[in-house]
Amino acid sequence: MRKLFMLLFITAFMSCEMPTEQSVIKTDDELSANIELLLDKYVNNDFDVSEYYADDVVCKINNIEFSGYDNLMPGFQAHHEILYTDISIEDLYVHTNYFADGEVWSNAWFTWKGKGQTTGDDYSNRGHFDYKWEDGKIVELLAYYSETAEMTEAAAYAAANAEE
Repeated sequence: MRKLFMLLFITAFMSCEMPTEQSVIKTDDELSANIELLLDKYVNNDFDVSEYYADDVVCKINNIEFSGYDNLMPGFQAHHEILYTDISIEDLYVHTNYFADGEVWSNAWFTWKGKGQTTGDDYSNRGHFDYKWEDGKIVELLAYYSETAEMTEAAAYAAANAEE
C-alpha cells in the first residue's frame, strides 16, 4: 500500500504543469553594473553616457513626462552646474528583472545627497529609478523622489539671479 501511495504521489507530482519560462532577477549582471556606472558618472558630473540611452528615451520623472536624450541630460547637468555641490549617492541597491515576456527592467534604490549652491542647505533624498532596456539601450526612465530640495534650491537660485 505504501508503494502504491508513493507511486500515485510521484505520478501526481510529475503531471503538474511546470512553467517553461520564468522571470529572473539578477544583481551581478551587466545591465545592473551599467546602472551603477551611470549613477557613478552622474555623481562625478560625467555625462558622456549616450551609448546607454536611446535617442528617443521616454522619461517620466514623478508627474512630468518628456522624451529625448537631449532633453534628459541638461536636467542632470543642471544639478551640478546650477543647483548643488557635493552630490553623492549612498545606500545604492540595483537589480535587473528579466521578465518571462521578454521585457527587461533595472531598478535602483538609493539616497541622494547634495548641498545647495544658493542656499547652502544640505539635502538628503530617497530615490527610486526604473530603467527599461531594449536592444542594449535604455528606452524608458521612471524616476520617483521628493521634489522639495529641487524646488527649494531652484526658487532660491531664481530669486538670487532676479536681483542682478
